[in-house]
Amino acid sequence: MLFMIARILAATAALGLATLPAASQSLPEAARGWTVTLGGTVSAVPLWMGSSRLGPTIMPRLSLRAPGAKEHFSSFDDGIAPALIDLGWLRAGPNASIVGARRAGDDSRLAGLTDVGFTIEAGAFAELFPVEWLRLRAAVRHGIGGHAALVGNAGADVIWRPDSRWTVSAGPRTFFGSDRYASRYFSVSAAESLASGLAAYQAHGGLMKYGAVAQVAYRFDGGWTVTGFAAYDRLAGSAAAGPLVTQRGSANQLTVGSSVTYSFTLGR
Repeated sequence: MLFMIARILAATAALGLATLPAASQSLPEAARGWTVTLGGTVSAVPLWMGSSRLGPTIMPRLSLRAPGAKEHFSSFDDGIAPALIDLGWLRAGPNASIVGARRAGDDSRLAGLTDVGFTIEAGAFAELFPVEWLRLRAAVRHGIGGHAALVGNAGADVIWRPDSRWTVSAGPRTFFGSDRYASRYFSVSAAESLASGLAAYQAHGGLMKYGAVAQVAYRFDGGWTVTGFAAYDRLAGSAAAGPLVTQRGSANQLTVGSSVTYSFTLGR
């Protein structure tokens, strides 16, 4: 189901890629000059948070850069993050992310546990560039459907550009979830305990995981960029201690993948 939805989102992004430049001819003057970046990410991710097995997923990418603003670094895990405020050293705007459904029918290790539906996380992000080679970023989102909980993430990236085409980066990541988030994914109720064979457990919010990411991007002529990336996360707190993870999963979480994006400027 997630794979199908992601394909639809990717197709929508491709349609926007084909139509936006032409439509920009009728844009008001103030809107022209915005740089739009569209693309998609293909990656192997844990089947569910805490799983020791990986599965494929596709996610869209979208960002905006204000007229005259300097091009800035972006990471594969930024989600959909158009910067409506862009002062160079400070960028901020809405942020959205997609979380696939967790269904017992998709993995026998989830048998007896309540399904968690497909979730769209919507919120806002802000990032600082105290120096050109360092980005500090934080985001807060709330789930729509699925977990319907508050989540947040924060991290940093050290950026190295050996030339105008290559960008190499790496940095730490943290991810936080509310009590509701922790309970949805890691608690085991009395009824679930009887059905699954796992011990009853009550998870609490806080730091859910921490880790690091690294990526290498190469920019071709014509606005195309290809990126390869990897991420390692370690579950923490209630997430790591839950019986689902300790008995049927792993606290070690790995993600690998690549993305392709295309950038163009409206009104040109």
